[in-house]
Order: sequence, then C-alpha cells, then structure tokens
Amino acid sequence: MKLSVRAWCCSVLWLLSAPAVWACAICAPADVQHTLVQRLFAADAVVLAVASDAGNGWRVLDTLKGVPPSAPILVAAPSPDSAPAGTQLLAYSAATQSWRVLGHLEPTRTGWARRLMAMRRAVDTPEAAWPQRLAFFAPDLEHAEPLVAQAAYEEISVAPYAAMRTLRPVLDAASLARWLDAPELASRRPLYTLLLGVAGAAAAAERLEARLLGADAALAQGEHSALFAAYLELRGSAGLQWVERQFLTDPSRPEQALQAALLALSVHGNDGVRLSRERVIQAYAALIRHNPARAGLVASDLGNWERWEFATDFAAILKSGTLQAFASRYGMVFYLMRNPTPAAREALQALRAANLL
Repeated sequence: MKLSVRAWCCSVLWLLSAPAVWACAICAPADVQHTLVQRLFAADAVVLAVASDAGNGWRVLDTLKGVPPSAPILVAAPSPDSAPAGTQLLAYSAATQSWRVLGHLEPTRTGWARRLMAMRRAVDTPEAAWPQRLAFFAPDLEHAEPLVAQAAYEEISVAPYAAMRTLRPVLDAASLARWLDAPELASRRPLYTLLLGVAGAAAAAERLEARLLGADAALAQGEHSALFAAYLELRGSAGLQWVERQFLTDPSRPEQALQAALLALSVHGNDGVRLSRERVIQAYAALIRHNPARAGLVASDLGNWERWEFATDFAAILKSGTLQAFASRYGMVFYLMRNPTPAAREALQALRAANLL
C-alpha cells in the first residue's frame, strides 16, 4: 500500500473517532448525539402520560410538544406487565410511527421539560450561551428524579471544558467526592473528576496524585484523562512539572497512562487558561527528547497549533530506526506532510530517498 493511501485511511479514521468539537473531549458520554435534550428536539410529539388501568395503552395527561395523539398510545414493554409506574415522558417519532418511554417525570416538572425543548441542541449552542445553560442544569446534578439527574449530567458533560469553570461558585467538592466513590455512578466519574478540579478543592490534589501513581490498565481512558486534567487544573504549572517528570519523560510508563496525560494536556493547551499553550508545548518538547518512541503522539496537536519547528526532530527520530507504535510513527509522518516549511519538505525527500516511508 502506498503512503498516500495509508495517510488518507488513517486521516479518515482519526476524523471519525474524534469527539465533537463542541463537546468536552474527556467526559462527553459515548451517546453524545442522543442526550435527552437532543431526543426531545428530534421528537415530533412529546406527552406526559400514565399507563392505563386496563394495561392496554397509555392515557395522556398533558401534551408538551406537537399534536395530541388521536389514537391510544401503545408502547411495547420489555416483558408482560412491566410498564413503568407513575407519570412518564413519552416521545413520538413520525419516521418510525412509534412511541418511546423516556423516563419517569412528575407533573410538577412539565415546565422543566418545556424549557428543555425550547433549548438549542448542544451542537448549536454559541460559546457565550454556555454559562447560562450550565447554570440551569447544575442544581440538578444527581437529583432524586433520575431523568432530571440524567439531563443535568448529559448537558454539563458535553459542554466545552472552558465553560465548566463558570460553575466554580456553585460546585460542592464534598458532594463531588461522594459521587466519585459511588459504584453506581462509575460512568459519570470523568465529569465529576473534572468538576472536582474546577471546584478548586486543594485537598483533592493529593488524592488525585495518589490515584494517578496507582492507576492500572483497568481504569477507563476517560476517567484516567480526567484525573490528569483535574490535577493540572488544581496545581497549574507545578502540576505539569510533576506530570512531565513522572509520565512524559519516563519511557517505562504504560502507553495508556501517557495517552491519558496527553489528552488532558491537549484540552488544557487548547483552552490556554490554567496552563498556557506555550507551557504545554514545552512539555511536548520534553517528551520528544526523552521519549522518542512515542514522540508522534503529540504531533497532531503541534500541527493543529501550527508549531512547525519540530520537523527536524521528527525526521531524526524516523531516520534513527527507533521502534515506533503505529500511531506515533504516522503522527510524525502526517505532521511532516502538513508542515509548510522547507525543512519539512527536505526531510520528507530524504526519508523517501532512504526508503523509510
């Protein structure tokens, strides 16, 4: 296979796997396109209903969106007599001509549901509107009503990282620590870990540091990256010095730990508030010098930030024969191909001439 074809294939895979640009790269849920707000936005009709006493359908109590249904609502239950108890929020899709139960909702919350339906989808939310949006959802984190808590978690987790800092005055570090220890909330740990860093709980930094040093391969990537990001939020430049010494420049560290650290640094570098982009680039330069087998893992960020001065470093590593992971090697090659400088063009020519591409 020719290099150009490989490059094209890898570029497509990278684009397909990249998180939505409006969502937090660390904590956005896997079903980022199917949050409650987005499902309400897509629904053709939404009603509050209760299962009929006869067990053969649903009785509509209130129509929140669309035209009131003219025929009895039927929703296939997972098993006989298993219709959810109490008032339920139901959504109708004209495309499939079917109703779906979204979850239990008390009648006193219909105004809340209408507010959600009046919102823009997260993908359409302008940067300036995020603080107000997050302020609306923050009080409902881990609300007693699961559907309400779900919406709060989803909408905050898909927010840009910079917008999460606006929640600092209302976050409670003790509650976040308690939620992090709850096994049933394991899937929400990336968000709550990030928010613990935003909350400014200085005492949490030691806990995070200990967890980073003791993390193993069983730790999910999102939670692992969130630990790094929260630690850096709390400790700033001093924290980055520690991460640099313990992880970036130590070739013996597992690749999972390094990738988690680099995702956190990428988020902070793009944000540029707690850590300047220049300081992040200095850390990347240290990795390139001391960890050449994984140097290409930072090439994408360097290219996106138009920092083209690393062409000779990457070319030297490629020429050296240092054993490279696939992602690292092709990260460096893509960087050189994107790089507009004469040094990069000369490096590519030399690598082709030496049959190293």
